[in-house]
Amino acid sequence: MTKTAASTPAPSARRAQTRDRLMAGAVGVFAERGIIGASVEEICEAAGFTRGAFYSNFTDKDDLVLAMVQRDAEDAREKVREISVTLVDNAAERGNQPGMLINLALSTMFGDVAKEPAEVLARHEMDLYAIRRPELRAPYSAYLNQLYDSLGHLVEQALTAIGIEFTVDYRTAISMLHACASRIELTALLTESAVDPGPMEALLTAISRPVGQDGCTGS
Repeated sequence: MTKTAASTPAPSARRAQTRDRLMAGAVGVFAERGIIGASVEEICEAAGFTRGAFYSNFTDKDDLVLAMVQRDAEDAREKVREISVTLVDNAAERGNQPGMLINLALSTMFGDVAKEPAEVLARHEMDLYAIRRPELRAPYSAYLNQLYDSLGHLVEQALTAIGIEFTVDYRTAISMLHACASRIELTALLTESAVDPGPMEALLTAISRPVGQDGCTGS
């Protein structure tokens, strides 16, 4: 079956709850066993459902993965919206202090990593799974492109509010920041330590500047 990134009708409230529980159950199974090693039975057991419930909501494991990718993209957009509002509000209340505001944004971005190691591992498992499954590469890439586009607009609004602009185009900046964030999350899990936002702060400093300085703009 050909996978697409087209939107689907919103499920009923009860069905949405079932889908959410199946996806939540899959997170732990994917993190522990990898997606290829995970069975539908294990996912159903973790979620407290039968195989019938699974196949009433997802065509197969690939369909489940794409739904989880879409959910994660929506969660990422919501987190960036939260950061954007926080930056704008703090800039208005405390004045334009880019260094302090960037640190505030980073603490919001990485605040949950230590509490959600399975979420981090499952996201990276989905990356690897899409690479290994040729039929998933196009829809997976489409979701990422949509995510980068929407995040770019949100980040642009936030930076403009605090008087900062990127020195590279927004699409490139978002891609770089995403790659850096992924590495930071994995390093924290590998070393069993708190997230070190230093690399992200250094990257932000390297690819941004106060609005109005001479040089190439990020637009």
